[in-house]
Amino acid sequence: MTYTPQGLYEAGRAHALSSNLLYNGALERAGDDGHPDPTQFAFNGTYSLSVYFLACLGLELYLKAAFVHYSGDGSDSALKGIGHNLVRALDAAEQAGFHSQAPNLREIVEYLREPHLSESFRYKVPENMELPEVADVIGAIQVIDDELEPLLFPK
Repeated sequence: MTYTPQGLYEAGRAHALSSNLLYNGALERAGDDGHPDPTQFAFNGTYSLSVYFLACLGLELYLKAAFVHYSGDGSDSALKGIGHNLVRALDAAEQAGFHSQAPNLREIVEYLREPHLSESFRYKVPENMELPEVADVIGAIQVIDDELEPLLFPK
C-alpha cells in the first residue's frame, strides 16, 4: 500500500480538529457544571484522555504527511518504520526537509511519545504523567496545519 501526503494530512486533520472541538467542549462543560477551574478540568478531567488521544493521532499523521511530501516515500514499510513514535515521526519529517515553526514542537512530541506508544490514552487512566498543556499542543497542531495545507493543496 502507498500513502499520499494529502490522505495522511486529511486523516490527521480530522483527529486534530476533533481534539480541539472536544477540548473546547470540555471547557464549556466545566463552566456549565461550575467547576472552579475549567482549564484544569479540560486538562485532567473526563475528556482529557480523548483530547490527548486525538491530538497524538493528529500529530502523528501530520508528521507522516510531511515526511511523505518531502521524501516522496509513502510506502507502507517507510511509515511502519516510523510507527507511532512521535519523536521518530518528527525526526523523519525533518530529515526529509520539513521544518515547522510550531512553538515547542520537539518538547511536545517528547512528552507525548511514551503515552502515545504505550496506548495510555486508549486503555489506561494514567497517574502522575507529565503532559504538555492542551492549549500548547493544539497551538502547535494549528501551526503545522497552516504549514502543510498550502504545500499539499496549492491553489
